[in-house]
Amino acid sequence: MDLSQVSPGLWLAVLAANSLGGLLKENDRAGLPLFAVPALAAITLVEDAVVLMVFPSVGANLWLVMNHRRYRNLLREHLPFLVTGFIGGLSGTGLLVLVSDRELKLLLVIWLSLYLIRYFSNRNSLKLFGADRKSGYPLGLAAGTIQGSTGISAQVVAPYYHTRGLAPEAYAFAVAFTFLLFSVSEIIAMANLQLLTTNRIRLSLAALVPSLVFTRLGISLSRKISIALFNKFLLTIFILMAIKLIMDIL
Repeated sequence: MDLSQVSPGLWLAVLAANSLGGLLKENDRAGLPLFAVPALAAITLVEDAVVLMVFPSVGANLWLVMNHRRYRNLLREHLPFLVTGFIGGLSGTGLLVLVSDRELKLLLVIWLSLYLIRYFSNRNSLKLFGADRKSGYPLGLAAGTIQGSTGISAQVVAPYYHTRGLAPEAYAFAVAFTFLLFSVSEIIAMANLQLLTTNRIRLSLAALVPSLVFTRLGISLSRKISIALFNKFLLTIFILMAIKLIMDIL
C-alpha cells in the first residue's frame, strides 16, 4: 500500500469506519472491529483492512482495560482461553498471506451473518459455549485463529464471557483484555510476515485518533441515544456491508 496512491475516499473510509466503530464500542463491546473491518474490506483487501485496524483496536481496548483494571484478578480463571487464543492469533494471522482475498471475504460474510442471526433470534439464545474450564482451550484457539485471519472474533469471545455470568464492568474488562491480547499476537505475527509496512502503520496510527475520540464520545452518549434507533441504523449498515462483500465474492 503506497500512501501517495491511496485515494482520498479510502482515507475518509478509514477515518469514518474507526469513528463510528469507536462510537459503537461502549454500546457493543465488539463494535470497533466488527464494524470497521467489514466496512474497509468492502472497498479494499481483507489483508489491508485487518492490518489497518490493529492499532486502533489496541488503543480502544487498552483504554477500556485501564478503566476497568480493578477486575484484573478474574483473568486467572480464563488462562486456558487466553493462552490458546494468543497462539491462535499468531497462526491465524498467517492465513492473511496463505488464503485468497475472496475466501477471507467469505469468512467475513459468515461472521456478519452469525451476528445478525444471533441478534434477530435473541442475543441470549445461542448456548454454543459451555461454562466449564476445559471449553476454554478449543474456544480460545478458535477465537484467536479467527481474529488473526479476519480481525473479528466477537462471535466467540463475547458469548464465552457472557455464559460466565460476569457483571457488566467485569465483562467489559474481560472482553477488552482478550481483544487487546489477540491484537498483540497479531502485531507479532504481522511483523514477522512483513505485513506491517511503513505506510500501513502510518494509516493505522492515523485511524487510532478518531477511534479513541469516538470511543470516549460513545461512553458519554451511551445513555442518551435511543437504543432502538441506534440498533436499526447499525443493522442496516451490517446488512449493506454483507451484500457488498457477497457481490465482491460473486
